[in-house]
Amino acid sequence: MSAADAVDGPAAARAFGAAATLLALGGIAVAILLDPTFSWTADALSDLGVRGRSAAVFNRGLILGGAAGVGYAVGLWRSVTRHGAIAAVRAGVLALAMVAMAGVGVFDLTEPLHAPAAAGFYVLVTVAFAVDGLARRGTATGRVVLAFVPVHVAVWATFVAGWWPVSGLALPELPGALMLAGWVWALGPLPVLGAVFDSVETRSGDAGTDEH
Repeated sequence: MSAADAVDGPAAARAFGAAATLLALGGIAVAILLDPTFSWTADALSDLGVRGRSAAVFNRGLILGGAAGVGYAVGLWRSVTRHGAIAAVRAGVLALAMVAMAGVGVFDLTEPLHAPAAAGFYVLVTVAFAVDGLARRGTATGRVVLAFVPVHVAVWATFVAGWWPVSGLALPELPGALMLAGWVWALGPLPVLGAVFDSVETRSGDAGTDEH
């Protein structure tokens, strides 16, 4: 069975999406619990990847979550009703974002490729939100996802401008990660929990995605 065949079908794709978010966010949560010195105001999340007690859990969670996320991206493309250009772009950008997320775990804070991987992840997920939101702007979920774009940009713009009362990156890093989880679980075209806000009419031969 090929890798593509392994993620053929909405159920398999949703399983990959669930695994990606649970592994990544779960790894971060456990790493924080393991590191009593972690500070939400002074540290970056990536500091967890270089500290003895938390490094293995943090880095492996991102690597495994990224790998599962690539599977979700492939499954997302294969599961949409029409394999058009927008579906390909959305899936491709998401896959690259997941590779970047895994790269954050592969290359820890001491490695030169860490910063490009981390920045790439946040930029690429924002682009994925923009592509998906524009494609589905006629739906309630699509409009919510499209609204993620200015919100996420504002988070980083205000942090860079010095408007946040923190010195570390952990807090501004959090919204993008939570938006991605919300997209995968409830607001995207192939949500883990199924269509939440938009009613989807299931047709014969339709893969059951929120693709409009």
